[in-house]
Amino acid sequence: MSSTSSIVSVKEKIRYDINVHREQNKQILLNSRRGVIVYEEDIDNVFTIEDMKNLALEIKHRRKVTIKHLKVLKHALLNGQEFILSFYQIQGAVDSLLHFMSSKNEGVQLAAIECICNMALGDKKTCIKLTKIITPYLMIYINSWNFNLSCMSIWTLGNLCDSNEESCKLLQNQNFFCTLIESLKNSTCDEVILNTFYALKLFLKTYIYQLEIEELNKLLLVCFERLNFWKESFWIVYQISCRHDCDLLNANLIKQLFFSIQDEDIIDIKCLVAILRTIGNIVAKDNSSYSANEIIIGLKNSGPFIRNILIKNRQINLNDECAWVLGNVFNVLQITELHNNNYITAEDFNEICNYLFV
Repeated sequence: MSSTSSIVSVKEKIRYDINVHREQNKQILLNSRRGVIVYEEDIDNVFTIEDMKNLALEIKHRRKVTIKHLKVLKHALLNGQEFILSFYQIQGAVDSLLHFMSSKNEGVQLAAIECICNMALGDKKTCIKLTKIITPYLMIYINSWNFNLSCMSIWTLGNLCDSNEESCKLLQNQNFFCTLIESLKNSTCDEVILNTFYALKLFLKTYIYQLEIEELNKLLLVCFERLNFWKESFWIVYQISCRHDCDLLNANLIKQLFFSIQDEDIIDIKCLVAILRTIGNIVAKDNSSYSANEIIIGLKNSGPFIRNILIKNRQINLNDECAWVLGNVFNVLQITELHNNNYITAEDFNEICNYLFV
């Protein structure tokens, strides 16, 4: 074999290894966002209910329990509600998990929290009991210097938020919402920030109408700072806009959102959905004409950018969102015909429609 062909073979092998490594890392990241961390040495997670009960007894008695045992439990808990209940019903098993969460070995701590994270996908009754037991532990880990512990703790509490309002109330009694805001504001770890958005989304979905408006305003201000870097910010702003008593949901926010649309590096079709729904909510609750006028101006200035996004994503139909925004604008301005109003000409209306309906 010539030296040239040898060099080519080596380069091809390097490229192959790099691609394999990238795919493995992508899968690890995907699984971590689902609350599951996969390791190369993980073994088959196909379990029977009897297997689960036996494993729960081993963990309960803490007899030679290793990280591998906890990994097996983590995967087994994903097999469904019946498996979660089987583990939970072994008296003392959850207490042993709490013991492992307090281990001096951070690997054991993380493996135990991963198990709790998957248990938090259980039914309402299980999640309420779990929330009462584990919240004080995980609240401490949210601000851990170990980003893995912090990420998984936030993810676990987010899963509990999605289960029921009572769990959210228990979490809020521990100052959960303000802690998440501080995490979002101050964290320098991308995974911590991403998981914080996840927990906030589920907490707001279940508990937004029980929160003080001052707390929501604080979250809005943090999200405003993140708009140019984190797409998830737009969806949090949209969720808050569903409450019509927030002072920061005004024409100034409409200006900021339209300005954001022109940032092609961050805005995609999902962001656009959130922006349109937020704008529609704001103008619907604003009895003045100020917000409605800002929307007309914004649609004319940012219309070409909106059109480009819609053209690139023809498989996603946003006609309802666009029509709803325009309908709310016309309703607030009391426009009943295009040729006899002080706000928009027929030419401007046609121009805007050409941007929105492609």
